[in-house]
Amino acid sequence: MADVLPLRIFLASPGDLKDEREVVRRCVDEFNARSAGVSHVRYEVVGWDRVRGTARRPQEAIDELISESHFLVTLFKGSWGSEPGGPWGYTSGTEEELFTGLLELGQSEQPMRDVWVAFLDHPSPDHRIVELREQMSQSHSMMYESIADLRELKEKLSGRLKVWAELAGAKVPRHVDLLPSSGADVLRAANLRLQGEKLVELGQAEAGRAALEEAAVLGGPLEQLAYARFLARHGDLAEASASTQRAIDFFINRPSDLYSPLAAQAFAAQARVLRRQGRAIDAIGRLQHALTLLPDPGDTYARKVRCQILDDLGLAYKNTGDLESARRCFEEALVHRRASQLGLDVCQSLVNLARLEIGAGDLETAARYADEVISTLRLTPPTALHANAEVLAAQVLLRQGRPEEGIPHAQKALALNQQIANRHGQAISSLVLAQCCRAAGRKPEAEEHARACLDVNKSIEDEVGMQKAQWVLDQLAE
Repeated sequence: MADVLPLRIFLASPGDLKDEREVVRRCVDEFNARSAGVSHVRYEVVGWDRVRGTARRPQEAIDELISESHFLVTLFKGSWGSEPGGPWGYTSGTEEELFTGLLELGQSEQPMRDVWVAFLDHPSPDHRIVELREQMSQSHSMMYESIADLRELKEKLSGRLKVWAELAGAKVPRHVDLLPSSGADVLRAANLRLQGEKLVELGQAEAGRAALEEAAVLGGPLEQLAYARFLARHGDLAEASASTQRAIDFFINRPSDLYSPLAAQAFAAQARVLRRQGRAIDAIGRLQHALTLLPDPGDTYARKVRCQILDDLGLAYKNTGDLESARRCFEEALVHRRASQLGLDVCQSLVNLARLEIGAGDLETAARYADEVISTLRLTPPTALHANAEVLAAQVLLRQGRPEEGIPHAQKALALNQQIANRHGQAISSLVLAQCCRAAGRKPEAEEHARACLDVNKSIEDEVGMQKAQWVLDQLAE
């Protein structure tokens, strides 16, 4: 089975619909009772009341619950709802919940199967409700219904539940074009971001870049940071820094959103660029302050972001030669990730620690970490982390005096980095491949890869990378 039952229905509505919310819950309970012993499909209804206390913006925690739901029911009657805050410009929490569900609907890896909006009869509904209904009537009439009373709400929802039961084992992504009340095209921006990231993963770097750039223009901090991430990997550090600054500017202009995981990610992303530019000390200060924007250590998402920042902080400390502080950051991130059972993120921690072990000469521990990482990642779609893991394996084998065995790992890393247009990763992979070939006595291949490494580093203006590549070439010339 594709999903763990019961299937989750997120119920979104403004605060003036207490009776209607109760009808939805009773209707679902009655469906479950009728289906018991006949169908394996059961539903549970969740809403904002399922969200535990959190120091971050409450709506973010609600949106996270939506990401774990299979269906979304949105109810509107007279009231539009209250302003939720946040970086997307939604004018009510219910509107944000609806658009979050619509975005989830277009993502193949997310469980959201369908979204249904019920417009309940009211003599003078908020004008934004009227405008939303008019928008949906033009191109998304199958996703909403006008409801006269509680009896009809129960009747129409019962029909939906029967249809949804047939969708239990299948997910067909659907992209919906709909504008929120602010006029910002958030769905198009988000879909362009996802499309761009996927195109890059598929080796279509130029098309992916174009989509990410357009998303950054249309969207907010999330899209600007996605574009910055691509630019940094591609070696365009000045442009990457500018894109992170645009994300940061949002939070400068809206200080109420400053203490949030997304703001912390924006400052950390800029620090990451600073480190790549050789300004590790500046990066350390920026990252330390970014951690202070995460006030709730018990929040799952905030903990995930904290670990990412600890990764960056550890790398910056490593660049300054403070290996003790680097190890402390990497180990703290690993403890949190293992406790949260974040398998892929654990791999990132192990890669970071393994590189410290290589430097310390503990090749046995480094090899153990590398084996765990590659074993964990084996059946997952390739990413930059996979390339890092292959480079790590090659480095360990090279240090163990087994360069021939390291060559296939370095070749895999190079191919992966070329596929995702990670020029910084290409340079590192080419260097390690050149080192392995040199140690294995394959001089022509070593020279070829060292020159490729030098060329890539020149194109991204990485002075340290150029020096390392030139050193290999000099050794080969002796």
